[in-house]
Amino acid sequence: MKGAAMAEREIPRILIVDDNEQNLIATEAILADPGIEIVKADSGRAALRCILREDFALILLDVKMPEMDGIQTAAMIRLNARTKNTPLIFLTAFEKDDQQVLTAYNLGGVVDFMFKPVMPEILKTKVSVFIEIYQKTIELKLIAEQLKADIARRERMEADLRESHAKLERNLRGAIDVISEMAERKGPYAPGHHQRVAALASAIAREMGLTDFQVQGIELAAAVYDIGLMDIPIELLQDIDNLVGVKLVMYQGYPQAGHDILKKIEFPWPIADIVLQHRERYDGSGFPRGIKGADILIKARILAVADAVEDLTVHRSYRNALPMDEALAVIANRSGSLYDPDVVSACQKLIKRKT
Repeated sequence: MKGAAMAEREIPRILIVDDNEQNLIATEAILADPGIEIVKADSGRAALRCILREDFALILLDVKMPEMDGIQTAAMIRLNARTKNTPLIFLTAFEKDDQQVLTAYNLGGVVDFMFKPVMPEILKTKVSVFIEIYQKTIELKLIAEQLKADIARRERMEADLRESHAKLERNLRGAIDVISEMAERKGPYAPGHHQRVAALASAIAREMGLTDFQVQGIELAAAVYDIGLMDIPIELLQDIDNLVGVKLVMYQGYPQAGHDILKKIEFPWPIADIVLQHRERYDGSGFPRGIKGADILIKARILAVADAVEDLTVHRSYRNALPMDEALAVIANRSGSLYDPDVVSACQKLIKRKT
């Protein structure tokens, strides 16, 4: 099984769906790469037959097709348990409208749009990002599965396990750091953003008395909590405080997209759920589900405060960074509404003790 997974990681498979043969040939030529296998389908029904036979790292879908259009095909793809979270890129020659965007994004999973005629370099760059995430996800899955197996054997091989466990953790951290760097390149962050959030979140967790195991889970979640931003158009991330309508809906879907990517990996910690809930708010005003209070994982509540402190104390294109004392005052003013009061209190004690 491990060998099969490694082979899949080495040669990711892309499905291109278009009723126009010339478009299929042109797209295949753009993406031609010895490290990628291209499969073509000339209709929605042909695409559905393909996903029953093979797994795909990415599916490119034409929107306007006879009998079954791209949106209908995507809906059927999402009904298949094996492909419900496979990233989809819609390729269309038609002007994008809000209803079409909402329909596509409501399908769930990672969804993106490109308009014909596509620029080859942009398509290749976008596809390469999805392929890299896919490969890293496979790598993380393999490492996490091996880590769980090693933990199960702890009692009978404790000495050997400590060495193996440390090595696997280093590999896991290395793979997660790569994904973290990719998210920072796409998102509106300064280099090292996720590492700083992880350091503060883990320190707050220790201040609150969480176990070393729980702290480790928070550190890893903080490194990848913005992975869902990879499928958000870059222009939406330049001024997120002013997004409205469809753009706001698209942006607020990123925690779910991150969860859908990470839930495929059986971590020893609830990483996917922490990522899903890190934008929820204590009073229920957050997203994507609007849960509140103790219904939000304590790890996600801690991550929310650490993220807010980091956000307030760094420069943004639309505002200057706040001094730490002013940032803490802002957080304190939102205690009990946006943020867990216990987490805010622990954060204040921690930072004041260090300054």
